[in-house]
Amino acid sequence: MIIQAGFDLQILARLLIAPEGNVLPKLVVIELDANMQFADIQVVSHQFGGRLEPHFDSILRQLNTDRTRYFAIAHAGAWPECPAFDAPILEEAEALRTLAIQRGFLMIGHFGLDGAEYMSNGPHYYFDRYHLGLPCTMSHWVHSKHGSCSPGGP
Repeated sequence: MIIQAGFDLQILARLLIAPEGNVLPKLVVIELDANMQFADIQVVSHQFGGRLEPHFDSILRQLNTDRTRYFAIAHAGAWPECPAFDAPILEEAEALRTLAIQRGFLMIGHFGLDGAEYMSNGPHYYFDRYHLGLPCTMSHWVHSKHGSCSPGGP
């Protein structure tokens, strides 16, 4: 299964974090291969308390160097909308993104699930609408005004 959009990632995470609409205090990591194909989804913590930093090592250890190139994290709970960029969890997510890059992985999503709603600090929609340097996942089905995918991204 090729993952085409951020909302695909939150749907996968929702299966573990909010089954039947009940939000559980979980932190999950979703792994994708170099072709944006789903590789794995794992629960990193069953007792997520709102901070990412204590879980950095567990998240990065979870990533399989043989099959994973891209990943996203999702957890129970959202961050304040205003001022969103001052939320500690967003700063921690950026620190995690930096550590992941140093290890050869690219974090392409961070989702907070709260009931039927979710927040994202990354792409919500089809990846071809963003300039992320991701591979062209569906060259025959273009979703954006940018036209068809070219080598190296849209």
